[in-house]
Amino acid sequence: MPRKRKITSKTAIRHNRMAQWRTYHKLQMQADKAWERFRTDVKKNANSDILIRDNNHLRLLLGECNYMARECMRMASKGKRKR
Repeated sequence: MPRKRKITSKTAIRHNRMAQWRTYHKLQMQADKAWERFRTDVKKNANSDILIRDNNHLRLLLGECNYMARECMRMASKGKRKR
């Protein structure tokens, strides 16, 4: 039975950093789509319930993007300190 290859800490950190940036990019794209949907609903004079729902969804995505951006910056600065 072949032995599993142990992932080094540098490799794990690099994979984690890349995964965080990919997640941030996906959240940013979702926030952009939510912003466009909100803008089009405002232009169409949509029902207030729809506007509130779109606004809440947009704020949730922006909050998640903000959190992921801070985490990515924290991980990037943590890697620079070790060099």
